[in-house]
Amino acid sequence: MPHGTIVALATPMGKSAIAIIRASGDLCANLFQALVACEKFSAKTLYLRRYFSIDGNAIDDVLAVFFAAPNSYTGEDSVEMHCHGNMLIVEKILEDLIRRGCRPAGPGEFTRRAFLNGKLDLCQAEAVADIIHASSERAVAVARNQLSGALSEKIGALSKNLIGALAEIEREIDFSDGEELGEKNFQSMAVKIGKISKELENLIDSNRCRTAIEDGIATVILGEPNAGKSSLFNFLVGEDRAIVSEIAGTTRDVVSEMITIGGNTLKLCDTAGLRSGARCAIEKIGVEKAVAMAKNAALFFIVLAADAEKLPTFPVEVSNLFNAKNALLIVNRIDLDRKCDSTHFLPHLDRMEISIKNATGTAEVRKKIGEIISRNELLNQDVDIAVNVRHADILRRANESLLAARASLEHGVNVEIIAEDIRHSLELLGEIVGAYDSERMLDAVFSNFCVGK
Repeated sequence: MPHGTIVALATPMGKSAIAIIRASGDLCANLFQALVACEKFSAKTLYLRRYFSIDGNAIDDVLAVFFAAPNSYTGEDSVEMHCHGNMLIVEKILEDLIRRGCRPAGPGEFTRRAFLNGKLDLCQAEAVADIIHASSERAVAVARNQLSGALSEKIGALSKNLIGALAEIEREIDFSDGEELGEKNFQSMAVKIGKISKELENLIDSNRCRTAIEDGIATVILGEPNAGKSSLFNFLVGEDRAIVSEIAGTTRDVVSEMITIGGNTLKLCDTAGLRSGARCAIEKIGVEKAVAMAKNAALFFIVLAADAEKLPTFPVEVSNLFNAKNALLIVNRIDLDRKCDSTHFLPHLDRMEISIKNATGTAEVRKKIGEIISRNELLNQDVDIAVNVRHADILRRANESLLAARASLEHGVNVEIIAEDIRHSLELLGEIVGAYDSERMLDAVFSNFCVGK
């Protein structure tokens, strides 16, 4: 359980207009009373006061507010102070509060206390960190939905259905002395378990969408050497991140950058030119990396030089990945003379003809990329719930137990074994919202939080 009164800076380190210092615990009422210098004060009311140290030295003028338990973020008595955003002032106030009996908070300790005091369940607590670290509008929306309790409610509904199934199984145990279920009963139960299992699988699948939302849609730029891949990369990024040269094979390693298009975050990767007969071992390694990146990508921009002597040839394992929902063909350098007919090259893909050098047609590139994303079910999935890696791992194990229970039902196995598998699945679902917690699990969850949250 929480112990002591904790204190931390709740805003980023560095100079700013204001800084917010947060404290939570049993000492907060006394600390606030000393600050406002009056016996009676109102909660949730801002007080403008001069902060004096325990030695009587004036440190700064602050705005302070007191939150009385349980009506605070942590569920404990809490204080927040707004001082000038000078780290010398912040450090002096923190040092003084520690001298008055507080201790420095650990990473995520405020939210951990909120969880332990029943203000948030574990899913909602994790969503707090997700909101802080979200890098796109979609990531913020998914995190806010989880903070509002959408995932918790879904897990609660599934658990309720499993409890109902378990109750039926246990009634059979009571009335059949551990004998097998009747044929009619176990067929009906197998169908119910199967429906719950399918819902678990859907939740597990949502992790793929979450990965794309949080880490960015894995996007690779592919093409032969000197086709304009790095020029396209620099254009989309908005700065010269990749070397552009007329010398073929300039890009030897993968260069990546995060960009945002239409509210979606893309992890854009410029790769080595794909061609057979690489001229040196380093270029060969670059080509191998490009192929490996393509195999794990969700979005492809294929760049073709309008003035190329011949049409490019890609490895079959790469070209088989392209479809109208994940790839865009970009014919670059249309300001130069065409030397071959590319009309029928990758005809199943949308194509754009541009000149990055002359900015011809480039204004429509982002719009076209947005259209490709909108067609892709995974990339454009309008998810209300998208589970994280921890949730997905627990859900897989819970589903394994359910599948074992269904198999047992279909084969008429002893009902006590079936009941045990369902109980195990229920316990695992409880871990997601923190119904069954351990210090090790909580340490792992909250270690990724910032201090002050």
